[in-house]
Amino acid sequence: MNKAAIIVAVSLLLSRVLGIFREMLLAHAAGVSLEKNALDLAFMIPDILNHVVSTGFLSIIFIPIFTGYKVAGDEKGGWKFFSNVLNTFGLVLLILVVPAFIWMKELIALLTVDGVTPELLERATYYGRIILPGQIFIFVGSILVAVQHTRKQFLIPSLTGLIYNIAIVVGGIAGIEIGKHTGTNLGLEGFAWGVPVGSFIGFFALQIFGAKRGGVHYEVICEPTHPDIVRYFKMMLPMSLGVGSMFGLEFIIRSFGANFGTSGISSLNYAYRVMYTLVAVFGFSVSVTSYPDMARLVKEGQIAQLNEKIWKSLSRMFCILIPAVVAVWALSFPAVRILFERGAFQRETTEAISEILRWYLPVSLGLCLQAVLVRSFYASERMWLPTLLNTGIFAATIPAYIWLAEPLGIKSVPIIGATGAILQVVSMIYMWAKKNGTDGMKTALLNMGRALVALGIMIAAAIGLDHVSGEFVRSTNFVVLVIYACAAGCVLLFMTLFIQKILGSKDAGDILNELVGKVLRKLHLKK
Repeated sequence: MNKAAIIVAVSLLLSRVLGIFREMLLAHAAGVSLEKNALDLAFMIPDILNHVVSTGFLSIIFIPIFTGYKVAGDEKGGWKFFSNVLNTFGLVLLILVVPAFIWMKELIALLTVDGVTPELLERATYYGRIILPGQIFIFVGSILVAVQHTRKQFLIPSLTGLIYNIAIVVGGIAGIEIGKHTGTNLGLEGFAWGVPVGSFIGFFALQIFGAKRGGVHYEVICEPTHPDIVRYFKMMLPMSLGVGSMFGLEFIIRSFGANFGTSGISSLNYAYRVMYTLVAVFGFSVSVTSYPDMARLVKEGQIAQLNEKIWKSLSRMFCILIPAVVAVWALSFPAVRILFERGAFQRETTEAISEILRWYLPVSLGLCLQAVLVRSFYASERMWLPTLLNTGIFAATIPAYIWLAEPLGIKSVPIIGATGAILQVVSMIYMWAKKNGTDGMKTALLNMGRALVALGIMIAAAIGLDHVSGEFVRSTNFVVLVIYACAAGCVLLFMTLFIQKILGSKDAGDILNELVGKVLRKLHLKK
């Protein structure tokens, strides 16, 4: 990874560690109770509003247009475009937030299955109204982050998730402590209040500081008919109407999770959050830092170089991702036990969620590849094609969630989700190659194939390890379990990389050499 990718990867990892710590506190305070289900469900409407104004895609939409001004040497025009986007679409979001706040309960009821009880609906509505205003700060901050990315400034933007999660954790701890002293149940309410506070500090206040350092210029301007705003809207429209994999997976958890009893939403969400750490660290770190260069190569017409960059990034990322997936699969029970098993979170829940986590891991392969692939289309300003592919495949899987819920139980959600995510990746690879050629593609796919063979071999070994260590990981004390998990994880990582190298993967060989070199230098055995 280059320096920028390492900065983003480290910040994303720290953010995910805090996100997991947040889930640990929630597990201790509420387990898989109705209150925890309500808090998870409360994010449904705020997330949908974020999706409508494409907050999660702002960098993807904004950077190519803003970069066009930069390439043309029109600095003033670029800043006017920035101000116009901020004001115009910020006003749209504000108009949507007000009715969503008023009719929160009705909207949640409309979008969930019959398993949502009146009590769950009431609590989700209460938490949702606390969380909702934070989306305004996230929207503004996302544009400021996009501006900084065009300047190759990644450090301050990378702190958004970190500070956001710190605020939620602090809010949760404060709520729990106040609840203890007052005899009330304020723990989860504290977590909810942490969302708008964290959004304000991490996405708004800090990013204003970062953008000012990058020379941002803001004007009070709102011209929705400006040609570039119309162009921005046309690029945004497919993302607003479409359903991406991550949004779709989280929507399914909240919409269908209640089908599996009072613990359904929370159980799926705990497993999904652990799996999502892999996506954040591997998929997003590569895609976020690669995207500005992708947009530049498109503007310069260097499509062959763009292909080489995309496939090299995918090949190397996949090579590192597979060992991580093996380690998490083999250590799913120790991981869930270490992270969550305390307080209201009991052994029975650990067993259930560790099994769900294993079924979710194939989803990480699809999501990490998508994170890079979809940005290649967006850098080329081809927004509709990946949107139609992803939304069409997602829509086609929805009946399966209904049909397979009873025969497969709760694991139907990750199984169907993984199938859909992988189908989306295959479709995007085919469509990209058809339009832009296959420079670098064959070598990358061969390396990915070797990685998948290594995955199969190591999963077989992990099943054997599970049989041998099953009683030990369930009965040993916490400290010994942590030491075991760390040691076993390192061994599994190196073994999986080594098998890839034996199978002929140059990426695996390079990574192993880098890792071994760093270890030897730390031990002062190599200069």
